[in-house]
Amino acid sequence: MPETYISTNHPCRLSWHLRQPGAFQGSQKVQHKIILVACVVILSGAALLHISANDLYLFGYKWPVNCLLYQTFGIKCSLCGLTRSFCSLAHGDFRASVKFHLLGPAIFAFICLQIPYRIYHIIIKPDGVNRVLTRLNVGLVVMLAIAIFVNWFIYLGGLIYDLAIR
Repeated sequence: MPETYISTNHPCRLSWHLRQPGAFQGSQKVQHKIILVACVVILSGAALLHISANDLYLFGYKWPVNCLLYQTFGIKCSLCGLTRSFCSLAHGDFRASVKFHLLGPAIFAFICLQIPYRIYHIIIKPDGVNRVLTRLNVGLVVMLAIAIFVNWFIYLGGLIYDLAIR
């Protein structure tokens, strides 16, 4: 039977936890593995895709996936251009990467840093949580999310300004 205990990690927080031996660590390990695989697939895809005249090609075949918001309404979403930005970075073209998406290099670097971070939590320290690394990772996620939305709002503001001038 699971045991219940009170956690007081922080003086302002008091929480009750239901503790089953190894249950939390197992789910954390699965989460780390899923994110690790996703990051490797994203970076591999960026290396395999090629850009030609703003279209993406995989082994000579045109990549069929495009932004639905842009195709439908002609408005770029907050992540429009990110795939092309990643592909440019994977092929060593930093200028084109920034041209396709201003935050592409930062997001690409974040995804690259996820690989050693996830390996650390899967292999080196699977039983424990490194609070410093976890807080750093969460902080980077929050900062990137805010930067993505600020970047998008600036784009939308310029779009609205352009429509108002016409």
